[in-house]
Amino acid sequence: MRKIFLHAVCALTLLATSCSRDKYAELNTDPDLVQREEVDVRTLFPTAPLALHTNDFEAYYDIHRNIQYWIGAWVPLPGNGAIITRFKTPISASNYPYIYEDLYSRETIGAGGTLVEMRNVIDKMDEAKRSKYQHIRAISYVPMALAAFGVSDLLGSIVYSQGFRARYTFPPELTPKYDTQEALYDTLDTQLKNAVAILKQSLPDQEKLGTSDLYYHGTGTESMNWAMAANSLRLRIAMRMLKRKPDAAKAIISEVLADNVGPINSRATSWVFKAGPDVANGGNYNVAAGISGQKASIDFMYRNHDPRIRNFYQKVALTQDQFNTFQASGDIAPGEVYQEYRGRYISPDAANEPDKRFYFNYITGTTAYVSYIQYAMFNSSIAKGKVNYPVITYADVCFMRAELAARGVTTEDAADWYNKGIEASLADYDEWGKDAVVVDYTPLTADEVTAYKQAPDIAYDPAKGLEQICVQQFINFYRNPYECWALIKRTGYPSQTGVVLKAEKMRTGGSETIMPRRWSLFVPPITDFNYANRRASIEEMQKDPELGGLTDITGRVWWDKK
Repeated sequence: MRKIFLHAVCALTLLATSCSRDKYAELNTDPDLVQREEVDVRTLFPTAPLALHTNDFEAYYDIHRNIQYWIGAWVPLPGNGAIITRFKTPISASNYPYIYEDLYSRETIGAGGTLVEMRNVIDKMDEAKRSKYQHIRAISYVPMALAAFGVSDLLGSIVYSQGFRARYTFPPELTPKYDTQEALYDTLDTQLKNAVAILKQSLPDQEKLGTSDLYYHGTGTESMNWAMAANSLRLRIAMRMLKRKPDAAKAIISEVLADNVGPINSRATSWVFKAGPDVANGGNYNVAAGISGQKASIDFMYRNHDPRIRNFYQKVALTQDQFNTFQASGDIAPGEVYQEYRGRYISPDAANEPDKRFYFNYITGTTAYVSYIQYAMFNSSIAKGKVNYPVITYADVCFMRAELAARGVTTEDAADWYNKGIEASLADYDEWGKDAVVVDYTPLTADEVTAYKQAPDIAYDPAKGLEQICVQQFINFYRNPYECWALIKRTGYPSQTGVVLKAEKMRTGGSETIMPRRWSLFVPPITDFNYANRRASIEEMQKDPELGGLTDITGRVWWDKK
């Protein structure tokens, strides 16, 4: 197709331009010359964040119909009994989670293919021009590592090191081997470390992504923004490794924190995709009506006057007077106390228990005694606002540093980083609520921040400090459900035995329902082009008994060790 196009273009331009017959022949012999001479490599970059953050099927299936329920963030009107089968088998229209497409095929060639192509274009430039694109080339490794990290979290072994080569090899490399998760983490860490080393160099005349960078939009110092983002991702990966390879993980953590650039160090350098008005705009981003949150977490936020609650949830529609009337009539249990914000129990059994079932029904007409989620935080069509997709924020980094200090991995001040994390998280959700135009948006005040940090459950106490930090991460990850899920798997918090926030035991027919921990796995049919390598990767993962059966989604990938 490319040669046909070149034939037509050059045949015409020979008559009117300097497109010589020799040049025409050269372009048809090596079509990549068109890219080297015509493509502005910066214009390729936006495809990667678009692939990573605008996959409506990922939103519809992976997140809004599976993970949000698994982590207890959402509870539907009739309770989780209506969707309990999803705790055994993910609801999906694909064998793979749709996050898989983000790396491999979304936006035609996925984030992975796009970023490899960027490097291909740069590497084929003449030396003088190529030297000006070394920072951009280094940046390309960071979102690609993010994409691979995300897919592996759900599937374990994935194609990475030998992937994305078909366009550049002859014959095309169509049977790449799979990287184990352990090997992938080592590769990603090396790539990110090397990227940081290049980005820290004061190389002359470096081109910049500028406004083609859909994360930082040309603000601040581009190379330093991405060096901090890469270091922060290294930190996040290392924390996944702590149970499996503690010494290696601690070495990475020490190296990142000792680095003269270090991880993200302010809200201004947070790694966030702030979507435009046409992203997350209706369609597959529409969320089912009547969705509330988990009662335990909403009660915790309400009791401690958490300012984020108004950007997460709407106030209950039932007034105090209506509440009194319906409680007197027996529609609401006699022991219930009126709150402006209320969630639902996550246990399917609760919907049939006399003292709880009123949470799962309309009290009068279509008015329920629960807080609905702020739909505009997930769907821009609700209020014509903007939806934010945090990748790694300053708040995230603060809480990671607090947790590492509380665990004794570092000697930093856990309380200091904990409080910095709270301040940053409150400010983030104030900004994101305003962007989304949530119902009854009210600006955050300094007095609210101070009061919240002094609340009895919130003021840092070393005796329960680790749990406090993890609970704050749980709340902070409201707009990053993948990381919220990973936090629960990694730390066990919120816990059913917690002293800060006691999580509810999810019961179905009297038996505990276990949270899924990964996606379903399968061996492809023998007709699959890469059957042998995929089967080998599955067999390698099955050597770990903690993986469980292939379709047992309560099984564990490599990092998620018991």
